Amino acid sequence: MTTKTAKHGSVKTWVLIVASLAMSSGTVAGPRTTLSPTITAAPQADTVSWEAMAGYYRFPNRAAYIRFFDQEDEFVAQQVWDGRTYPLHRTGSLTFQSSDEAYEIAFMEGKAGVIDKAKILGRIILEKVSYNPTRYIKPTAEQLKPLLGLYQFQKDKNMEISLSIQGGKLALRQQWDNQTILFEAYSPTDFFNEELTFPLTFDIENGAVKKLTCFESDVWLKKEAK
Repeated sequence: MTTKTAKHGSVKTWVLIVASLAMSSGTVAGPRTTLSPTITAAPQADTVSWEAMAGYYRFPNRAAYIRFFDQEDEFVAQQVWDGRTYPLHRTGSLTFQSSDEAYEIAFMEGKAGVIDKAKILGRIILEKVSYNPTRYIKPTAEQLKPLLGLYQFQKDKNMEISLSIQGGKLALRQQWDNQTILFEAYSPTDFFNEELTFPLTFDIENGAVKKLTCFESDVWLKKEAK
């Protein structure tokens, strides 16, 4: 999490993005054992609407997204990073294939039957998000207030970061070298620094921060004020 570490984390994240995107765009060499070579006919009873599945879905690296939506009466998948669109053919109530490449997509229901995930290529799980990752917002000071304070790295209690507000933006300061990183906001709990490809996500319960996740899976726990 020093400048060197942060950049290393950024490189790690970028490698994961490239690998995932390569698989989703068909640039990986070798056989695609997870892909069906033919389009399966859709069942007659399609019980789940496109609207229930539409939205932005985040890759495990939490820095790349795919959007599913209705485009001119056709359900499509769009790679947010380059705008490429894939028309989809329905193969089941919650399953689709891309019309040209036969890439497989299976939407997944979570609590109360609400669709909150999608599996692509038979193994990559995308998580549905409630925000638009192509637009930043400006959280209010009141929205940012619960996020501020000191955090410890879950795997190393000697590593700490502090969060404050600078120029209306969330600012992360590394306690060990005083480097400060500013973040734009997708939502009051989801933030991103483009230069470092650095996602930052807060889990909130009952108005208090439960944990802070940096990059893909680095967890930081908030310290109680003395």
